Amino acid sequence: MSASRAVPITTFTITVTVIAAAWASWFAGDYGLRDAADTYLLTNSAMAVTFTAFGALVLAHRPRHRIGRLFVAFGAFYTASVACLGLLSGVIPLTSGWERLIDVIGITVWIPAPVVCLPLILQLFPDGTVLSPRWRPLAAVTLALLVLTPALTLQPGGIDKEPIADRSPILPDAVGRVVGAIVPVAIALVGIVLLASVVALWLRVRRSRGEQRLQLMWPLWAVAVFLVLNVQRVVTTDGPILFLLTLPLIPAAATIAIVRHRLYDIRLVVNRSIVYGVLTVGVIGAYLGIVAGLGALARERLDSPLVATGVVALAFAPARAAVQSAVDRLMYGRRHDPAAAAASVGLRLGAGLDGVLRAVCEALRLPYAAVSADGRLVATFGAAPDVRHTVRLEVADGTPADLLVGLRSGESRLSAADSRALELLAAPVGVALQAVLLSEQLRESRARIVAAREEERRRLRRDLHDGLGSALTAVTLKADAAHNLQAVDPARSGQLLLDLRADLTGAIADIRRLVYNLRPPDLDELGLLGALRQHAEQSWRRDDGRFVVTVDSPADLPPLPAAVEVAAYRIATEAVTNALRHGSAGSCVISLRADHSLHLEVRDDGGNGVTAWQHGVGLRSMHERAAELGGVLSAGPTDRGGRVHALLPLEPN
Repeated sequence: MSASRAVPITTFTITVTVIAAAWASWFAGDYGLRDAADTYLLTNSAMAVTFTAFGALVLAHRPRHRIGRLFVAFGAFYTASVACLGLLSGVIPLTSGWERLIDVIGITVWIPAPVVCLPLILQLFPDGTVLSPRWRPLAAVTLALLVLTPALTLQPGGIDKEPIADRSPILPDAVGRVVGAIVPVAIALVGIVLLASVVALWLRVRRSRGEQRLQLMWPLWAVAVFLVLNVQRVVTTDGPILFLLTLPLIPAAATIAIVRHRLYDIRLVVNRSIVYGVLTVGVIGAYLGIVAGLGALARERLDSPLVATGVVALAFAPARAAVQSAVDRLMYGRRHDPAAAAASVGLRLGAGLDGVLRAVCEALRLPYAAVSADGRLVATFGAAPDVRHTVRLEVADGTPADLLVGLRSGESRLSAADSRALELLAAPVGVALQAVLLSEQLRESRARIVAAREEERRRLRRDLHDGLGSALTAVTLKADAAHNLQAVDPARSGQLLLDLRADLTGAIADIRRLVYNLRPPDLDELGLLGALRQHAEQSWRRDDGRFVVTVDSPADLPPLPAAVEVAAYRIATEAVTNALRHGSAGSCVISLRADHSLHLEVRDDGGNGVTAWQHGVGLRSMHERAAELGGVLSAGPTDRGGRVHALLPLEPN
């Protein structure tokens, strides 16, 4: 056995041996359990064994840990008190002087345990250091309270209200006055130090994160239970028996936190403590209320306690379920009712993605929620903790997206109930995200339209200024020159007029080109079908005359919006041009039909459908024209040749 384990085991063994000997001496002195309770032998023994045992357990796992040492010191003070009571049992003959000394020591030796050790445990938990350097004075004041034991021992008159106070030492008046002044101050400081120690523990919990917070919740829970269980002393004014017997909850909880906190869920312990605490108060209140009510209303004597017991027994199960449900909602939200959680989140869809994330956090009591799409954060709510969980979102357009949620304080992973609830909540979150993405796409589309419009204006300005403007300027100059030379050199003037005519012809061609780029005139003159047929006759011909273009469309094609006509015309001409230029097709068919959308299909008989098409400027232009109208376009090889299909909505979607 290693020395690190031998020392705590030996310490515990000595403690148990001393206490066993004290009890043996107690019973040998013809005392009973009632006497042991009245003299605090029972409670002091329980304190000594439990604190020493938990301290030894901590030191066995963490040698030289300050919390373990404080537990052992706490138990040692109570062990000394128990030993004194055993010596006073009368089994061992003592002179009056020794008996008097042991009596005083037994009464006061335990005081440093709750006055010094317990506050230090709260201040130094869990790693044996104070919360910050500013809290060191509190630790120093706590250690200074060690003076309380000798002060109480030496003060004139002994310990107030103790049955053996008359056997305490009597000191000279000067010393008595000094000691008498110290005791009230020290006693007042005890309450202040204990309160400040609890505050230090609470602040450490508030500032901690993750696993350390789980550790700190254990002693905080123990302190809360200890205080709640002893509130009844204010009403009943009973002795400190319950107070002393519940105090070992603190070392038990602290030991679990240091040694085995990963094995037990403190949240479950707190949950059940609240539930059964509320039920206990409710049962007692209901019982007393029923008994008092029946006693006041009934003129004849009724067996009120029996009736009250029956009513409480019948109501206990539904009351427990109701209280458990309320506490679960308080701590975990609606995770045990995913449908209700999803409904509450769905009601917030109108508030946008930020409102939906807020609803998710409120529904499950989560500190943080965020949504990412394409690797970027779209929206967040709350402060991001260190530990987060990711839930995949399904978005209609296939955008990769995730819901990120922060875990509750002290959690290292989501529970199965939380995971099930989040899987259901992912649906409304995905809907809200889709709305945000569509809104962003709309803004981007508007921005592209504005940019394209401005770019088109710039191009028109450049073409008009650089092309048509310079051509008309040259025409003006040549007209002036021809006029000036008409009388002196008619031949030169005539040549200038011929040049002038050629320049005007070129300017007219530029104007027609600009107009055609804005909107092909054939669409206004012939309509979409006529424009395509004319373009097929005039432009789509090979030198060998073997390329044939056919336009297939019903005669009752409805009137089309101007934007749809232009897009369909441009897509069709680009698709046929690509087939003529890049393929080995001998024929091409343009098919048109309309319902709520215009269906445009261009098929050719070139290629074997194996080689994928390279996405160049032409294909990209066709896709953009379809997307601008809210339509879709697909293009690629088939087993019979190339195929381009566009679906163009006839009305804004």
